[in-house]
Formats: sequence, C-alpha cells, structure tokens
Amino acid sequence: MIVGLMQKRILLLPLIWGIFGISDVVVVNYLFGSVVNSLPYPPNDKPIGGSFLPVLAFNGIAILVVIGLSLYSLGIWNVDWANRKTRTEFVAVGVLFGSLMAVFYAPIFVFSAVVALVYLLAVNID
Repeated sequence: MIVGLMQKRILLLPLIWGIFGISDVVVVNYLFGSVVNSLPYPPNDKPIGGSFLPVLAFNGIAILVVIGLSLYSLGIWNVDWANRKTRTEFVAVGVLFGSLMAVFYAPIFVFSAVVALVYLLAVNID
C-alpha cells in the first residue's frame, strides 16, 4: 500500500522539474525580455532594479517551491493540511513570495512582506 503511493509521488518529480524549467524560461523571458534586443541598454534604463532583481527573486522563489515539491514527492516532507497552523503558514509564505515579486513594481508591497515575515518569525518561535 505504501509502496504504490510512494511510486505515484515519485512520478511527480519529472512533472515538477519539467514545469519548473519551462516556466523559468517563459517567466524570465517575460521579466527580462529578449536578451539579444536588450543588450545595449538605453542611457536612462535601470537594468538592476528593472530586470535583474525581479528575475533573481523569481528564480529564488521558484527553486524553493521546486525543492519543497520534490521533498513532498519523495515522501521526506509530509504536509498536514488538517492543521490550521500549517494552512496559515502556507498563506503567509504565499503572501511573502507574492510581495517579494511585487515589491519591484510597487514599493507599497514592502509592508505586506514585512508583516508576513514577522508573522512567520513570531509563530515559529519555540
């Protein structure tokens, strides 16, 4: 019984990593633009804040999500969705990740990122 469930979860790995690779290329191309067309930056363009940091934030978040899904599919990390604390922590992590992506486009999202980070730190103090 456990072996059959484990085999189904391991089959998620190629799907997870394939979606990660394809979405990484698509989103980086969307955020960063075509590399060939954007190499000569105009004099007033801000390449670090305008394109490099959002791409870095997306890649960092995507890698953390892929590692979490890989650990889940291997059976190393089991999520108890019946626990209310677990659900609220996942919502807080989602708000944190969303705010970290949105902060590059509107600075007001710094506040939601700080609130989510403080919540995660305060709840997990043991």
